[in-house]
Amino acid sequence: MIRAADEFPSFFSPRDDFPLIIDCGANIGVSVLEWKYRWPTSRIICFEPDPFAFEILETNIKKNDLPNVLGVCAAISNQEGQAIFHGQINRGADSRGNSLRPQWGRRPDSTHTMVQCVRLSPYLADHRVSFLKLDIEGMEEAVLEEISPLLGNVDAAYVEVHDNDQLSSENTVERIEHLLVDAKFQIETEHRFQPHALPKHLRAWQSATNATQSQILCWR
Repeated sequence: MIRAADEFPSFFSPRDDFPLIIDCGANIGVSVLEWKYRWPTSRIICFEPDPFAFEILETNIKKNDLPNVLGVCAAISNQEGQAIFHGQINRGADSRGNSLRPQWGRRPDSTHTMVQCVRLSPYLADHRVSFLKLDIEGMEEAVLEEISPLLGNVDAAYVEVHDNDQLSSENTVERIEHLLVDAKFQIETEHRFQPHALPKHLRAWQSATNATQSQILCWR
């Protein structure tokens, strides 16, 4: 059952007894903990490229004894291999906003590292995915284009779109909405900036680059 007016993740309820959930941009696993509390029999694959955030993610999975949760230390991209990952990348850093896109992740005082990239399409092929979360800091459009032939395998999705003046040719809400509608999703978009979405010290960068974050709820 989908209730579009509700806040994520309440707008989604799985149709299966053992739903498959794919979390792209899992960070330290807050969403994973929420899903396993709501749907204990769910199967979850979660991707997080930041090595320090991933370490905490794995600790949260183990300490909470969460069954059927697979953590993958990799960035979801439209191609395989290694790539430069930009942002605040060190132990104890605030990893929100770290990105493969230098237009989004490269900011004052940021650093970078090399991370492994994987395509999402192999994880969607021949599987029914109850819920897909895409929170991948500026890579949403490229990844949705890569998986577009397989979006029919997805029952519902949450896409957080990150764009600014420098990303307008690669990642926009309008083009992403068209991709999702073409895949026969019903969608609801909310354009907003949540105070907790980025660290406070990035407010000046946000203003200077016209950075925005939009939430798209998708269901069938």
